[in-house]
Amino acid sequence: MKFTIYQASRQGGRKNNQDRVAYSYSREALLMVVADGMGGHMHGEIAAQIAVQTLTDQFQKMAKPRLDDPMAFLADTTTQAHYAINDYAVDQDLLEIPHTTCVAAVVQDNMAYWAHVGDSRLYLFSDGSLIARTEDHTAVAQLVREGIISEEDAGHHPER
Repeated sequence: MKFTIYQASRQGGRKNNQDRVAYSYSREALLMVVADGMGGHMHGEIAAQIAVQTLTDQFQKMAKPRLDDPMAFLADTTTQAHYAINDYAVDQDLLEIPHTTCVAAVVQDNMAYWAHVGDSRLYLFSDGSLIARTEDHTAVAQLVREGIISEEDAGHHPER
């Protein structure tokens, strides 16, 4: 499998960068992961690191040289990452569990499989166009999907 990876992350006006990007590959499969620690919560950068580390570690163990079931892998490992973040909070006696978003994709057998949590997004670039492949897991996005508020109102919503 041939591929090229490019990654960029900007801190913006924030005190620290809570973005984490990782990838891992075998002869027949590729995993790409982006996690973005949630800034309104303590230790978001650690939650993001735990998420990408959990997914890449499991990929390296299981993709020999391919995953038996990429969708099950994504579901299981995102759940494992969730529990690993919770365990970290307990071990460190944190008052609040750290939060992160995460989007992960596996490319194998000329197919792409993905899973996401929160508002990190996956886009497909095809024929010169970007196509959104995920919908945000947020309260505001749910209000838009239900037709309660408009896309325009969502940009100014206090819970955004």
